[in-house]
Amino acid sequence: MAKKKIDVAEVIEGMEGADAAPVNLAAFLSRRPTFKRFELWLVGETPLITHAWSQKAKIEMLQKQVKATKAGKEARDPKADFVSSLYEIEDGAFGFPAMGVKNAILSSAHKDKGLPRSVVQTALWIDSIMARTQTASPGAMCNMPLLRIYGSDPEMREDMVRVGSGLNKTASLAYRGQFTTWAIRLTGRFNASVLNDEALAYLLVESGATIGIGEWRPERRGPFGTFRLASEEEAAAWDAYAAGEGQLPVDVTDFAQAAE
Repeated sequence: MAKKKIDVAEVIEGMEGADAAPVNLAAFLSRRPTFKRFELWLVGETPLITHAWSQKAKIEMLQKQVKATKAGKEARDPKADFVSSLYEIEDGAFGFPAMGVKNAILSSAHKDKGLPRSVVQTALWIDSIMARTQTASPGAMCNMPLLRIYGSDPEMREDMVRVGSGLNKTASLAYRGQFTTWAIRLTGRFNASVLNDEALAYLLVESGATIGIGEWRPERRGPFGTFRLASEEEAAAWDAYAAGEGQLPVDVTDFAQAAE
């Protein structure tokens, strides 16, 4: 049976008719979602490794797609690779993609836990800083939502990696930024009608321990990028440090290493 075509004009005319029932706005607003704000600190338990796309890699990708003449391969510059792996915000500060943190939370959400991923996806919003990133095409622009990283200065890290796919993988060295002591102030809002405080805290605790963020995290068979929810005392210490009124909080694991 052929589907009946909807006459949009007829529908609109019916809605505007004198006999149309008035909309009960009071009843509608009483059922609207309830949004709650949250503010907390995620404190790193293992070092955080960042790996931003470099402008050089973006240019090479664009040249391949537009079938431009391929230039000769430049000499490797480990320091340039390290600098390019960092997400710079401004005034020497660095960040981490907000979606990386949200994706970690979503990886812990599942319908079997009573927290369907699709529900958490649409019920949670994370505040971020919109930072401009370098682009491959001149004149183009790209804003990336970042969360500021507080902690020790980034160090250049060297790792053995394999690049390519299948049987074409080759061994190489990767130079990326590592934040040994780090924390992120996470703020945002959530739909309290479908996601409560306890559920959000559970997702953050589980994702921090089993998923992580950054390169070589537990989700990718690594030990890096794990984090925990800060206690009230830790949060106060990080608040003071972020405001320039206190020293960098030192984790107990750092004390253990210093004593060795």
